[in-house]
Amino acid sequence: MPQQKNYYDILRISHRATIEEIKTAFRQLARQYHPDLHPNNPKAEAEFRRICEAYETLSDTTQRNLYDRNGTVQPRKATLSPYKFYVKGAQKLLEKDYQGAIAQYNQAIRLNPRFVEAFLKRAEVRYKLGDDRGTLEDCRQVLEIDSDYAEAYYYQGRARYRLGYSQSAIEAYNQALCLDPRNGQTYYHRGIASNDLNNKGAAINDWQKAAELFEATGDLSGYKLAKDTLRRLKKRRLRWGENVLGDSIAGMSRILGLTLSTLGAVANPGGRLLPAYLRLDKGEAVVVGVFLAAIANYAAIAGAFWGWRNEFSFSFFHLMGVGWVPFLSLVVFSALARLLCQRPGSWAGDIFSAGTTLLPVGVLAFASAFSVHWGFAVAAAISVITCCYAILIFYSSCTQISNLPEAAAAIATPCAFLLSSWLTYWAFIAFFS
Repeated sequence: MPQQKNYYDILRISHRATIEEIKTAFRQLARQYHPDLHPNNPKAEAEFRRICEAYETLSDTTQRNLYDRNGTVQPRKATLSPYKFYVKGAQKLLEKDYQGAIAQYNQAIRLNPRFVEAFLKRAEVRYKLGDDRGTLEDCRQVLEIDSDYAEAYYYQGRARYRLGYSQSAIEAYNQALCLDPRNGQTYYHRGIASNDLNNKGAAINDWQKAAELFEATGDLSGYKLAKDTLRRLKKRRLRWGENVLGDSIAGMSRILGLTLSTLGAVANPGGRLLPAYLRLDKGEAVVVGVFLAAIANYAAIAGAFWGWRNEFSFSFFHLMGVGWVPFLSLVVFSALARLLCQRPGSWAGDIFSAGTTLLPVGVLAFASAFSVHWGFAVAAAISVITCCYAILIFYSSCTQISNLPEAAAAIATPCAFLLSSWLTYWAFIAFFS
């Protein structure tokens, strides 16, 4: 079939281009016209398909020789083009239909077993779903086909880190940065892995470089995240024995400051909870989590005494005991969820998550004391808002701090609240029956 398209012009290369030059041109143009960057743009989608088609021909020696001699390529059925499935997968990914995206990428790979971009996108989706083993397998497939893909090493590092292999993750990040030294995300996550291994100097250097690259590319959220993490690490570390348990006004003031800085994360748990946690070391995360739980507990006790004392006979110490039940149950449940899903983490993260989750609950308990003055509509609105915030905080903690897959977090969140409520109810009955 006569070939009407000039594949060399499409990739903007000469007819003498080497295979490395072809690969480089394809990667640059594929990033420029990728469907992820141009949702619902038919022109960009059509151009992306042309780029993929040109690369498929010119990157294959046999196809390229045939094309150069006769201006033709081996015919393929348009309806079975792997690039159509790839574009559909990208559209599913934009819609957050992750299983649908994987199905489309599977079809693309079936039609073209060397379709590197499809393997990479499937690795990305599998990482989002928490399938770290699947992510590593896709990255391995990519690197067997072409060992020069920085993205494959990047997701290899992310998956290894989430499986608890920090040193192995750093090795993958090193490979990624050798191929793409301008990627701020890779520097940032290598810094996290180095910090886990107590290599503070390397972590600081990586976060400094990440901040510079984020700023240069206009990624303001990434820049702020890197600078906040760096600023926190550079400050004098809070020592549990000297400042927290000791008789130190400065230590208590610091705890109050850390707690106040964490309160902002409650308003936007999806975007600010993880940065707030990363600014703390493990000792600080424990103290802040317990302190927030104590605030919620005292708020609930105050609401009970002011609003419901005529209805029940309360004891302050009994109420205090009941108030710690939801906190302890959420901590234990978070730890069990991590163990069942085989995710790395720590008790510090579990305690921090439980404390931040209970803060809206404490606000609701305190507000209930005044509900008789507001009317049903206002009381119902406050109840819905605070409960939604508590659920959102715990879900965000599961996915961001405990590193649970999204599917597991969606199941764990209602189960945790159900178990915590049930235990609190029976504790209340035991104390006040």
